[in-house]
Amino acid sequence: MKVIFMGSPDFSVYGLEALDRSHHEIVSVVSRVDKAKGRKKVLQPTAVKKRALELGYPVFTPENVNDSAFLEELKKTDADVIVVSAFGRILKKEILELFPFGVINIHGSLLPEYRGASPMNAVLCDGRSETGITIMYMNEGMDEGDILSAGKLDIGENETFDALKERMGKLGGEMIVSALTDLEAGTASRIPQDHANATYCQLLTRENERISWEKPGKDIHNQIRSLSANPGAFSYLRGDPFKLIETSFEETDVSRGLPGEIFGFEKKIGVGVGVKGGILWLKKVKPLGKKEMNAVDWYRGVREPEGLRFTSEK
Repeated sequence: MKVIFMGSPDFSVYGLEALDRSHHEIVSVVSRVDKAKGRKKVLQPTAVKKRALELGYPVFTPENVNDSAFLEELKKTDADVIVVSAFGRILKKEILELFPFGVINIHGSLLPEYRGASPMNAVLCDGRSETGITIMYMNEGMDEGDILSAGKLDIGENETFDALKERMGKLGGEMIVSALTDLEAGTASRIPQDHANATYCQLLTRENERISWEKPGKDIHNQIRSLSANPGAFSYLRGDPFKLIETSFEETDVSRGLPGEIFGFEKKIGVGVGVKGGILWLKKVKPLGKKEMNAVDWYRGVREPEGLRFTSEK
């Protein structure tokens, strides 16, 4: 089957590489425009564009994917289907109906739960123990299309976003290859979603990254791992932003100081922070202007650590 692949972040690369290894033929790749990054504002390609060029595929980066002139360019590819994975743009009816097999999406949740832009972050933040990949036919709604297949994954208690993203990406790659093979053979399923049970997640904002120390400790731990390592959940320490990258939560009956207060460390466990319902053990942190580091190593280098406390505001 001739495929146009649309994707942008590193999660999407797994699907691209799986299709590259398969018997299906990628005829072109579409990704977001290059973004200026860093202090020098150097233009950087998306992870998908970078990998696609390494694999030797032609890459389009249109300002408007639904533009009529760009649709004419896509028609020239003579593709059978478009595969989308975290592309980050809404596709209009004209592009959804452009090719015989339509547009197939690799979505990072078990639909109809967690429709929207950040399903993997949301499922971790909610403390769920299971998630998965849904391969679906795209329509004009927000992740409302019929389902071809779904695959489940268990989530580890302390699993971070980066770790889950890798496992989900690999599963999505395997599933999209199988789904296209079924479509080609005329044996693909088409199961309508139960819209009454739909839930939604939004694009992440800076406020999603800010830690509120008034929340239960388990919720703070889930928030941190849902954002690890990038963009990372943050708090303030002595007035400066401070990112918490990796943690664990220990439920206890006895409070250890005020919420956000550091009370010491255990070499083999981490730096202990008081939270509601227990102890938040810091494993990896990223102080302002420094690289990610082991939390115990950081704490050992702190001057006057007594009374040190994280706060939600400066």
